[in-house]
Amino acid sequence: EMSASLVGSEMCIRDRHRYKPSKIPLFIFWAILAVILFLIRYAVNLIEKLIPFSVNYILMPMWIIAALFCLLVLPFYFIRSYFTVSSKEVTAFTGLFFTMRHFMPTSAIKSVTTIITPLGSITGLNFVVLNALGARLLIPFMSRRDAMEISAIVNSSIRNRERKED
Repeated sequence: EMSASLVGSEMCIRDRHRYKPSKIPLFIFWAILAVILFLIRYAVNLIEKLIPFSVNYILMPMWIIAALFCLLVLPFYFIRSYFTVSSKEVTAFTGLFFTMRHFMPTSAIKSVTTIITPLGSITGLNFVVLNALGARLLIPFMSRRDAMEISAIVNSSIRNRERKED
C-alpha cells in the first residue's frame, strides 16, 4: 500500500516539467535601452548647442533610473522566475523582491495561445497564454522549444479531459 502511493507521487514528480525564461531577451532589453539612452544623449548635445541651459541636470536622474532598472530589476526577474507544468497544473513563480506563486489547474484551462515571434528561436521572445474562465496566465520569454513543449503538455491535458467528458 505504501509503495503504491510512493510510485504515484514519483510519477507526479516525473510528470512535472520546470521551465525558466530565456536570458536572451534580457540582453535585447539592455541593447535597446543602451541605443535609446545614446540617442537621448545625442539629442541633448544638439539641444545644448542651441540653448545655453544644461539639460544634464534633468537627464542624469533618468540615466541613473534606467541603469538601476537594467542592472538590478530586470536580472532579478529573469533569475527568480520559473514555471512548472504538469498534466494536472501550471504554476508560475515570479516576483522581484517577493515571490508570487500563480497556480492554475489544467482542468480550468479552456484554451492555450502560443505566440512565437518571427525570430523567436534566436531572441527568446516567445509567450504562452493560458486562458481559463475569469483568469489568464502569461508565461513570458520562453525559448521556442519550451513554448511549444508547454503548449503541447497543456493541450494534451485539455484533449484528455474532453475525451473523458464525452
